[in-house]
Amino acid sequence: DQTSAGEYTPKNASGPVVGPGSQLGPYQLLEKLGEGGMGAVYKAKHTKLGKLVALKILPQHVMSRPDALARFEREMMAVGALHHPNVVQAHDAGEFGGVHYLSMEYVEGQDLQVLVKAKGPLSVINACKAIRQAALGLAAAHKLGLVHRDIKPSNLFVTKQGGQIKILDLGLALLSEEQTPAALTTTGQCFGTPDYMAPEQWEDAHACDARADLYSLGCTLFLLLTGRPPYGGDEYRS
Repeated sequence: DQTSAGEYTPKNASGPVVGPGSQLGPYQLLEKLGEGGMGAVYKAKHTKLGKLVALKILPQHVMSRPDALARFEREMMAVGALHHPNVVQAHDAGEFGGVHYLSMEYVEGQDLQVLVKAKGPLSVINACKAIRQAALGLAAAHKLGLVHRDIKPSNLFVTKQGGQIKILDLGLALLSEEQTPAALTTTGQCFGTPDYMAPEQWEDAHACDARADLYSLGCTLFLLLTGRPPYGGDEYRS
């Protein structure tokens, strides 16, 4: 529920108002960095450690479902075990006043979707460097049995310092199934981002494996080089 710009309060009125300047457990929210299908992200400070983090506030209507909450906790156990320079590190996952959050390392920069939109296609060298780094991060995730399922330019972040690629939202893609309108949720119903989805992911996103991430990474490389996804034209819409 929107209360003012950048703020919301949980549907249970006793819950905390979340927005810049508010406190969520040990975290003081400083500014809103962005918002997507799986929640809003804030720059925040851990008041006891004096450490800056990126705090993702997860959608209440998703986390209120016991199956989604259990899935999130399982995924975060796996993500927490992954330490790789090309994957945004998860620090902490918790709940305060009915608000579920994920604390991650804070880095300055922008995602590749924004970068290409602002500056146009990348050079072959820079595009390949970016995709190689993402592939290394994915290889580490796949080794632990984690499949991202939503690799796309907006989930690949390039840091302001050093131009390092970091994969965002690892472990959250399956939760996005809860975002699908009820009319579309049938057995085997796909979810993901259509322009970057492997064919088998349309059949059953739960059954797809690491190869689906590699397909999506290839589609991402195509966009970095051309400025558009490979099957993004109107002739492919159905």
